Amino acid sequence: MKKTFLLFVVFLAALSSAQAQFALGLKAGISSSTIDIKNASSNTEQFKEEDNITGFHAGAFARVQLGGFFVQPEGVFSASGGKVEIQEAVSGNKTIEEMGFSHLDVPVLVGYNFMKVARVYAGLVASIMINSDFRDEEVDKYFDSADWGYQIGAGLDISKLTLDVRYERLTRTYADDAANKFDVAGKQIIFSLGYKFIGN
Repeated sequence: MKKTFLLFVVFLAALSSAQAQFALGLKAGISSSTIDIKNASSNTEQFKEEDNITGFHAGAFARVQLGGFFVQPEGVFSASGGKVEIQEAVSGNKTIEEMGFSHLDVPVLVGYNFMKVARVYAGLVASIMINSDFRDEEVDKYFDSADWGYQIGAGLDISKLTLDVRYERLTRTYADDAANKFDVAGKQIIFSLGYKFIGN
């Protein structure tokens, strides 16, 4: 406990001596997301990635700048998902179904500034499930309440405006009451526009 407190004090002192800068803002945007169903334990159906869907997100971010480096935690509500082709193993019939997710994402990104306006970054994202639907049924109860993934991206700061593009990868495990189980690998390309109302 004493060591943790001492490290915390040293961290605060380092921030103070380095004159760390702080920014707070809002952000929103769109995404292009796909899903790929893997490791299915049921042999009654076969799944194949079919197409992407357009999602959206909105939330807030904070940024602590220390020299050329920064840490940026966010809280973002997101809608994502994708389409899959489902083939019945017995009949061979094929259908296209959409799986959608509503979730609260909490990325914590670490990055570096260069050329005064450009940024590159990467980090982990915790995704908290709010709702999910598949084949016109709500299926969020068959997923874990929270999952982990990662994000990597780049951005620009133009005065108080921020522009970002990033890639996200996150896998969720589906397990229902009928012993059907599979992994849903989600991928997103995310485009964001933000505004810093505190800091630069």
